[in-house]
Amino acid sequence: MEGKQPKLTPEQREAIDTLSSTPQYQGESKIKIFMKIPAKDKAAYFRTHFLVPLLAAVIVIALGTFVIVRLVSPVPRPALYAAAVSGSTPMGEADKLKDDYAKKLGKDVIIDDYFDMNKDGLSKLQTMIGNEQIDVVIAPHDVFAKLASFGYFDNLKTTLPAAEYAKVGKYAMAFHGFDDSRVTYAIDESGSGQGKSEPYGLLLEHAPRWDRIEGADDDALVGIAANTQQLDTAKNFIQYLYNAHD
Repeated sequence: MEGKQPKLTPEQREAIDTLSSTPQYQGESKIKIFMKIPAKDKAAYFRTHFLVPLLAAVIVIALGTFVIVRLVSPVPRPALYAAAVSGSTPMGEADKLKDDYAKKLGKDVIIDDYFDMNKDGLSKLQTMIGNEQIDVVIAPHDVFAKLASFGYFDNLKTTLPAAEYAKVGKYAMAFHGFDDSRVTYAIDESGSGQGKSEPYGLLLEHAPRWDRIEGADDDALVGIAANTQQLDTAKNFIQYLYNAHD
């Protein structure tokens, strides 16, 4: 029995021939292979070699299209963006004021009450004011004073129409603003609160429409952002707060 070759079955011979022969499609591209293989094998081959790259390409194209569309057609800015800071209004109550004023104005309005100064509210507010996204700020007295010291508000006496300021001027409060002429390189010195004392805020406890908000902060003040791009609407909003029958 020594030296005698084992007898192979036809199936074993076919398997050996397959393993020892040159692959049928060696060196050809995946697309050419896909075109040549039997129809019954195409679905499995497609899933293995094309599906993942195709899905990735579709996602990249969709994201690119989204970015281009946003750049070409940016989301329209609301007619007024008011920041209600540090719980000036109970959560959700700002929406009632927003809806009423938006209805009167006939345009989209945002009154954003997600500015928690104990968390990231100040950095969010500073970023948005710096990017000219905020028109009006409502804040408790201590927070308002701090923001005024940074130079974030307009002088209401010179910003509001004379006739309107004559009505609400008695509710105005003056705060020291920002004076960049006094900024030095000393780490503990800046222009914050070194500026002239001017009427930057109005006490909202005397505003009838503010008084209607249940749980609203009686010590809160309202001021106009110094770099607002919608000054007319900001002034109109303040008039709306203080003119109950407007």
